[in-house]
Amino acid sequence: PSGELARLTAELDRLTAATYRSAADQVERMRAQSAPEPGRAEAVARTTAAWEEAYWASLPEWEHQVVTDVRPALYSCFDVADLLISDVSSVISDFLASEKPYAVANTSGLPEEAFRQAFPTVEAATVLAPDACGVADLLQSVRDPQLDKLAAARAELKQRLLGPAEPTSQERFDAAVRSLCAAAAAHRSRTAPRLAAELPGQRGQSPTQSETRA
Repeated sequence: PSGELARLTAELDRLTAATYRSAADQVERMRAQSAPEPGRAEAVARTTAAWEEAYWASLPEWEHQVVTDVRPALYSCFDVADLLISDVSSVISDFLASEKPYAVANTSGLPEEAFRQAFPTVEAATVLAPDACGVADLLQSVRDPQLDKLAAARAELKQRLLGPAEPTSQERFDAAVRSLCAAAAAHRSRTAPRLAAELPGQRGQSPTQSETRA
């Protein structure tokens, strides 16, 4: 596995290598950036998936991992995780899409109910106090889904914060942009005659001359 991982790492580095100077500023980078070769995006996606599979397979089971490099990506970590323990962070919203159990550490000093009300993403979480006394029960609920009392709450919160799974968020955003463009075009069409009538004529022209030329 380590040899395959090294090979895939080299291939990913080749596919994603920068072609500009390391000291280049944003303007120089944009000028030096060329159109990617055909099929590059598909090759990167395919190689990344193979790299992630090889990476996770190369690690000893149950060994604690600290990820500090650009790989694996955060969502790849989400995919192999059974549980998220986090502070109040946007990471929670991303993880919520998986509907997997998650816990949030309450270090604010607020009572649990006030903490839940202050941060909407905590609504479907197990709240952990600074002494972490609830971790044992939390892990047991992950091992035994029947003990997971927050599954329905996570599904409801996911729907409320992220919207439905189908159509995808990108498709919904695209539809919203197209709808806005159509509304703007309709508005311009309705107001064009009025705006044309309100445009002043050239100096020295009478209103009749302006209307005739228009």
